[in-house]
Amino acid sequence: MSTHDLSHYDPAVEEVKKALALAESSGAVPELIETLKSALQLVELREDFAHNATSKESAALKGILDETYSHDWDSVHQQGKSLWKLSPIMMSGPLEGQFLKSLVSIQKAKRVLDIGLFTGYSAVSMAEALPADGEVVSLEIDEYLKPLVENLIKDSPHHKKVRIITGKALDALKNLDADGEKFDVVFLDADKAEYLDYFKVLVPIRDGVLIIRRVSDVEGSV
Repeated sequence: MSTHDLSHYDPAVEEVKKALALAESSGAVPELIETLKSALQLVELREDFAHNATSKESAALKGILDETYSHDWDSVHQQGKSLWKLSPIMMSGPLEGQFLKSLVSIQKAKRVLDIGLFTGYSAVSMAEALPADGEVVSLEIDEYLKPLVENLIKDSPHHKKVRIITGKALDALKNLDADGEKFDVVFLDADKAEYLDYFKVLVPIRDGVLIIRRVSDVEGSV
């Protein structure tokens, strides 16, 4: 059995688990039950292989991962502290984090723009690949997350490389452009409906920048 809870990374796995439970409780034909079990096992084997073949995350990243899954996001939303109901599925996980770290290293980047902070996993992952004087500028619309992330990343030796700007991403992008700030890598992981608007600001003014976009809230979907 996999050491990873796959429903954290792929919600489709959770749906297959529900289908299996329904098949077992309804007395479905054994062939159907065995097929669903086999499908889950194959995904678990794939997930284990990917994690075993990937560099391990740092202690700081593991701490962010654990806190993201244990945080009471339902209460945060019910109390009106966040703009919407946040969920761990919004986080970049170990596989995506190491992939982003590799891309930043290959690009020999010094400055990274991270559009969509959440709990800071992607920001710290990329910061770990930057030189001592490098910087990740993270944009986040939800004010609740800034102090949370600042506390989460404080034990990372790379936390000083992360600068958090709260507010609407498009406004922040225009301000960064007006200030003449340039970036070597841009990671888009925010409101998917605004990606085109982000591109319109980014592409004309940053020659040679590597732009990475996350297409859905599932780890590995960069």
